[in-house]
Amino acid sequence: MNNFYHDFYSTFGIPYKLLANNTVEWICSIDQVPPSAETVAERLAELKAAEPLRQLRQQRDQKLAQSDWMAVADRTMSQAQIDYRQALRDLPSTADPRLDENGNLTNVNWPSL
Repeated sequence: MNNFYHDFYSTFGIPYKLLANNTVEWICSIDQVPPSAETVAERLAELKAAEPLRQLRQQRDQKLAQSDWMAVADRTMSQAQIDYRQALRDLPSTADPRLDENGNLTNVNWPSL
């Protein structure tokens, strides 16, 4: 089963059963009201709209972590290294990330050294 949908449906705080095609059956106690289909659809649309930027930040953070060795206290970074790390930090505000039909991040010009 898809972890994305498990994570998504769990945010409503109501027990559920994930069915085929990532649809859901709410398992409510007598005092619980399941969210409306409209509420679920709105929240899902918000989450899907935010996914490209979430993936961009995740990949950017990995690249920053991989280049942390450049910025240790006993080492002086070159201007190219400083510019590279700054360009990575700026990506969320300068890029227009999108996802392709397979959910892969596209439309990002990654900086390089």
